[in-house]
Amino acid sequence: MVWLSGIINLIIPAIIFLYLNDVIFLSKNTDKSAVGKKSRRHKMIKLLLLSPIGLFVALIAMVITIDLVANSFLVATGVIEFTGESTIVPRLSSSRGFFLESDTIGSYDIGTIVVLAISLALAVPLLMLFMRKYCKAVDCSWGLGVFVYMAVLFMYVTSTIVSMPINDVNPSASGLISSASFIAMLLIFYIPSRDKIELMRQNENSNILKQINTLPIINFVLLLILLAFEILIIQNGYMDALYYTVILIFAVILYAESQFAYSILFKHVEELGRIEELSYESLASQEQVTLAFAEITEAKSGQTGQHIKRVSEYSKVIAQAMGLPQKEVENIRIASMMHDIGKLLIPPEILEKMGRLTEDEFETMKTHVTIGENLLHNAPGEIMSVARVIAQQHHEWYNGNGYLGMRGDEIELPARITAVADVYDALTSNRSYKKAWYSDQAHEMILNESGEHFDPEVVKAFDEHFDEILEIQERYRDELNAPVKGIRR
Repeated sequence: MVWLSGIINLIIPAIIFLYLNDVIFLSKNTDKSAVGKKSRRHKMIKLLLLSPIGLFVALIAMVITIDLVANSFLVATGVIEFTGESTIVPRLSSSRGFFLESDTIGSYDIGTIVVLAISLALAVPLLMLFMRKYCKAVDCSWGLGVFVYMAVLFMYVTSTIVSMPINDVNPSASGLISSASFIAMLLIFYIPSRDKIELMRQNENSNILKQINTLPIINFVLLLILLAFEILIIQNGYMDALYYTVILIFAVILYAESQFAYSILFKHVEELGRIEELSYESLASQEQVTLAFAEITEAKSGQTGQHIKRVSEYSKVIAQAMGLPQKEVENIRIASMMHDIGKLLIPPEILEKMGRLTEDEFETMKTHVTIGENLLHNAPGEIMSVARVIAQQHHEWYNGNGYLGMRGDEIELPARITAVADVYDALTSNRSYKKAWYSDQAHEMILNESGEHFDPEVVKAFDEHFDEILEIQERYRDELNAPVKGIRR
């Protein structure tokens, strides 16, 4: 019965951990195909191994390994006579699940102290490794991953503290109390906060998550110290109602402090959500103003607003493919609309000239990048700052042969992205001096210019998402342009 109760006490937290992650992270994957379901099952198995229970099993395996190595070394060096003097072995308890216990009776010898010291030093890096792999498995930020993982760890250790002293009196009841207290804390913590956790997931890159998680982590360390103190009291036979009451009071205080820290976090996240809503409204307004200016520029140069939309959407696809944060992607999408804003001050006879420009006319045309930078130089806001960079640098070459002679990383990333988008659209559009290229011809040219005209990483993102580029090209096709042709299959 004790074994069964101990196993159940391990399984319940693992199931709840999987449930929480399924609700918060895995269920957000809308892929309902057989491949999507298989991927989800694989993630569930990986999460089971990375769960707090998996962490405890790894810790036990680590301690046993260190115990074997350390004792072998101590015996070989003559510090102890035989390994049985300080052997650490795993046990199973209804309240504590799997845990470690020293076979040394009455005291801890030097072998045990060495093993525990090394294990303690390695426990923190192991915990960090587990949490990093966990964040990667569920594809979340470090802040949100720590929040969810530490919450489950905290509840599990707290439930162990609550139930452990009852184990000697009634092992079965102890396991039941441990599981019940774990579930109760989950309901108190998770159910009222479910919507807020979802809001956190949407804002998981916020620095607030990293800052506010500090207190619960400190509290968790204190909780482990409290657990170690409780184990020490029990092993020495001093546990009574008074000690148990004091330990429970400290556990409740730590739990309350953590909940207080999380309540502050939720408040900040809610405020962040309201700020995001206002930001989206402001972003929409800026986009309309930007589009209006850009359309005026394109009309002056004899082009249509569809060119602006295509370059904007191409830039968005490339930026997303390069893994940029969503805010940066949106800034680039909107700012790229103003890449040719400097053409507003280029003489009409040059902009509207049929055929190729003379050398002097081309030199005048090249000045639109510095004109654009000057026009946007004092414009406030992040988008205008990005637009200024793009307007100035979108004709730079990666090898330094561009208008201003900038090269490599001297050219800021938004400009390197817009350069690929602009050239591809120029190639596949009709101009007064040329016919539109087929899409596969333009695609091949972009690939051939990787490392010369264009940033190789940008070209790679463009190539890997070329099907999306073709869809945008067709969606915003000008009436005078030929349909998308030469599509790769």
